[in-house]
Amino acid sequence: MINEMNGIDESGTWHDAIAGFTEVSASSTEATRPNIFRVAGFPRRETVSSNVLAYFFDPAEGHGLKDMMLKALLRTIHKEDMDVSDVSVSTEVSTGKNNRIDILLDLPELSIAIENKVDAGLYNDLADYHCWARENSVNDKAIVVVLHPFQFGFAFKDHPSARGLVVGQDLFDVHYDELFSNALGMLGEYSLDADPRAVDLLQQFIDNYSPERKQKKMDNTAADITQFVSQANGIEQQLVNARQSFEKYTEAVRSKLQTVHADLISRWTEESPVNGESVMLADHWEWPKQRKPFENQYYAQSFKLENPGSGDVDRVVTCEFFFNIKFNDGYVSSDPEYGSFNTIWYKAYWGGKDTNQKPEVQITDPYNQTLDAELTDSNEVIKNAVEEAIERTLKTCWNI
Repeated sequence: MINEMNGIDESGTWHDAIAGFTEVSASSTEATRPNIFRVAGFPRRETVSSNVLAYFFDPAEGHGLKDMMLKALLRTIHKEDMDVSDVSVSTEVSTGKNNRIDILLDLPELSIAIENKVDAGLYNDLADYHCWARENSVNDKAIVVVLHPFQFGFAFKDHPSARGLVVGQDLFDVHYDELFSNALGMLGEYSLDADPRAVDLLQQFIDNYSPERKQKKMDNTAADITQFVSQANGIEQQLVNARQSFEKYTEAVRSKLQTVHADLISRWTEESPVNGESVMLADHWEWPKQRKPFENQYYAQSFKLENPGSGDVDRVVTCEFFFNIKFNDGYVSSDPEYGSFNTIWYKAYWGGKDTNQKPEVQITDPYNQTLDAELTDSNEVIKNAVEEAIERTLKTCWNI
């Protein structure tokens, strides 16, 4: 039937409709990296930002990046030649007027009072910071740095917070991305001796607080929406139908494999999975137990087998048959060049759930194999194919 609104034959297949979609998204195929600051619920907490910055500014900390972040800051304010051989780093330093300096860096030749801004406006008494840092440092020289993520910075001229301070001389406006750019430019040189966890923490910190990276993600999100809307234009109903059909298909597949699994379990409680042998069904399970809409891309039905009659009594074999269009089975990733929506897969490995054996000890080679039956076959044909595959596996493992 021809839809009068879009002129597309809805009675046919969805091939033409889906063919217009590109594999690569408008932004990137990379998944969003986990970020500890967002996971912990502190993506914009100023004290968290200050504490992490102080950690990386301190060459004596265990990150192994030495003075990299400190030198990145000095390069940003054009003071690269400063001596950094002896550095003291403090946070939340109280001045005589009970103001608090977010981060205080004491260098042999200079003290740097840092006012770290994440979201709030500038209302701090920067002149007090400067005066206190100069009078209480190991030297009589001090500057104030306002570190922030704002595109246009702060207009320090005539700003009440900056009275008596000269921009570029004892007051500096530093954007997060300026600092991050200099730090990343030096990271290759320093990372060889650094703790990899600290390097990853720094990368996560930059990802979370960098306005440039945030804007790029926003642009990518907008591009993804624009791309999908453009590609789906005129075929919206076909896509909805395709999704609903896929949901019904995967639920039917799961139900069918569950039935086959249950029938085999029932059969093997009465007799050995291999006739005339001492092989026993020790356990069984399916994975995943929970399902999410439109994520039904993998179902595994598993059997854990043991052989009391062999000399290998301490080891068990797990055999699985599964539906997989995700091609990531939880143990090893696979990207086979064959397989379809009608394919049933099979694999076997030493060990499995609730054993000390590692599932990486593979038996089948290649690990993921196609079963000698298809989803459209009868349940009996699939059960026979599973039993034959398991028998081949056990002959290899226990020579039975």
